[in-house]
Amino acid sequence: MYSLFCGLGTLALRNVTLIVDPPAVRRSHNAKLLCLYDLEGAPLYSVKFYRGLREFYRYLPSETPKNTIFPFPGIHVDYSLSNASQVVIRNVGFGLSGNFSCEVSADAPSFSTAMAHIQMQVVDSRKQLQFQDSRESGRR
Repeated sequence: MYSLFCGLGTLALRNVTLIVDPPAVRRSHNAKLLCLYDLEGAPLYSVKFYRGLREFYRYLPSETPKNTIFPFPGIHVDYSLSNASQVVIRNVGFGLSGNFSCEVSADAPSFSTAMAHIQMQVVDSRKQLQFQDSRESGRR
């Protein structure tokens, strides 16, 4: 699911999509948020990741360092694995279930901006395994 907001000028940013890998994240495991986009040849200005309305990661190719992590309770970004198209969150907890988004902005001359949203679900792997086992034992 994604939504697109464009600035004035020609369209230089298309097909922004946000994917959670894996789709259902096990508690205490890592989650990868993949922000896929097509700049159509325009230069990248920034990629920002949000939990709800609050930014927790920013990538600016023109800055040094390029990656900036903002403090957010429960979000532990793996700096070495995060870049312009993905953020890796280590050791996720149940409190991170909910809305995440990525915002991509092209640089001059278009200054187009697009945003994609997704719901992340954190699950308890033990309960999931117990549920699967009980279904399998009921089939005998």
